[in-house]
Amino acid sequence: MSKNRLEAFSDGVIAIIITIMVLELTLPLGDTFQDFFADGVKLLTYALSYFFIAIYWVNHHLTFDHVERVNLKILWCNLIWLFVMSLIPFTTAWVGKYPTSWAPITIYFADMTLACIAFHVMYYFIARENNVKFRLNVRSLASLITYTAAAGLGGFCPIVAFIVVASVSLWWVVPLKGWGARIIERDNKPNDIDANDSPEE
Repeated sequence: MSKNRLEAFSDGVIAIIITIMVLELTLPLGDTFQDFFADGVKLLTYALSYFFIAIYWVNHHLTFDHVERVNLKILWCNLIWLFVMSLIPFTTAWVGKYPTSWAPITIYFADMTLACIAFHVMYYFIARENNVKFRLNVRSLASLITYTAAAGLGGFCPIVAFIVVASVSLWWVVPLKGWGARIIERDNKPNDIDANDSPEE
């Protein structure tokens, strides 16, 4: 199957997700800097969500840039990943309004966890379809553990949860070099994607 339509559709959905998310931001109540920073929590939550989406988009691009073949499983995994990502504007708006409440924090970070899982399931099928052995890397495991812990325990100390998640996400701003090219091997031998090779998150 051709990967072009998958990439085009994914780019369009991600663009819409970011657009919807920024439209959720409301204007300050006044015209001073104090009014602007009064919504600082919402702005910081938006920034975290924006860079979370941006990091995934970069890694999605790097992954499919080196993919030769996709199949039906990859298409459906990509759709499921996009579905989870499409919930980010909703969870961002909710946690931005109630940044210290258990339910919004749990749902917000649980959505990140599901995005992490969905992306790696998709990557697993990409590796299989393109004759590459799949293995989770350190960053991926750290992301999965961090998001899951934040979803389950973030309500105890929301500030710490946001800082830790932001730190782990920023770890992926600069993708690891060299892993993408190894997704395709011409000699029909499966190639290991080791702990320093697979994509976020």
